[in-house]
Amino acid sequence: MTANLTPWETISSTLSFRSKDAQFWWDRTGRMFAKLIESAGYTTEEQYRELQFYALFVAPQLGPAPDESMPWDILRTPDQTPIDFSWEWRSETEGVLRYTFEPIVAAGQHLSGLRNPTQVWLQTLQSNSLFPGLDLEWYDHFVSMMVPPGLGHKNFDASFYSRTTAEYGTAVAVDANKDGKTVKAYFWPSLSAAELGISSLECVKRAIRALPAEQLQGLQVESTFDFLDEATEKWGVKVNLFSIDCLSPRDARIKIYVSSPYTSQEFVVDALSLGGRVPVADDSALASVTALWDTFLGEAPDKLSDELLAKSTPGFYLTLGSGGVKSAKLYMSPQYWCTSDAEVLSKLRQYFASQQQSDYMMNKYESAVRQVL
Repeated sequence: MTANLTPWETISSTLSFRSKDAQFWWDRTGRMFAKLIESAGYTTEEQYRELQFYALFVAPQLGPAPDESMPWDILRTPDQTPIDFSWEWRSETEGVLRYTFEPIVAAGQHLSGLRNPTQVWLQTLQSNSLFPGLDLEWYDHFVSMMVPPGLGHKNFDASFYSRTTAEYGTAVAVDANKDGKTVKAYFWPSLSAAELGISSLECVKRAIRALPAEQLQGLQVESTFDFLDEATEKWGVKVNLFSIDCLSPRDARIKIYVSSPYTSQEFVVDALSLGGRVPVADDSALASVTALWDTFLGEAPDKLSDELLAKSTPGFYLTLGSGGVKSAKLYMSPQYWCTSDAEVLSKLRQYFASQQQSDYMMNKYESAVRQVL
């Protein structure tokens, strides 16, 4: 009877959600996720595995469903849904899905007397041995340094939170790797920074420097901090976001996300080389990166106005791990430089064609996006 049903249809026909909110998010975002992983080349078995986890541990965490009396309004996603899907090209024939969301307490509950909902969610995964290698040592450390106790009180008001951060100050990202899922935790340094009267960069410095001596020594962070100090003066960079792998400290990585009002090639080269501290990629690789940057930002002024910067948030992120900086990568928000999703897809297709890359994955990606729009 189920021979012709998709994995999403099969799971939907057998699951019964206790919460109408969870049912709402499964019906809408679960279907989107199903289309994406199918198009990305996940096997039927892999699709069942990922969708079952999503149904049991993600959809119930997305909070109350919107209705006429309570429309949903959340940071970071253009359509204001509480989950952000992304597709990573790992080869010309393989895509890997990631989704980012903020675990939300059930409707009617309040923060008082509860642990951070992200902490509760991660501990549930750990206690059920759902993610091999899941380790919360760094999560516990950085929560204590970057999320003020009693979030939502004291010097912050509702408008501050709605503009800058997740409701409880943390979010998670799940990488649906085909050899096993991994999870990252995200923090907004601006929370503690505002409370302490310091910059977000200074908050990050204090949090990392407070790690155990052996871990701090392995990260070799001081040259990175020197670069960020210089980039603050030269390029006006601001630290927006901070993330960690929820793995043992010896295997985990740290990512520091910064934005800048500058878009010039000089800025791009300086960011990728950490101000000349590391070699820039070879000429062809650099040309490929700058071509992608220019595909969306080529017509932007070399320095953005505050209004444009607030919307487009171009910048870079640094990945740190044992032994120091692992990479510097650029990021941008193409939706603010295009009039529609169709234009984003068109520009991506033009970029891949300019790099003489196969259009196989681009076709798969575009098909998936059009099915979920």
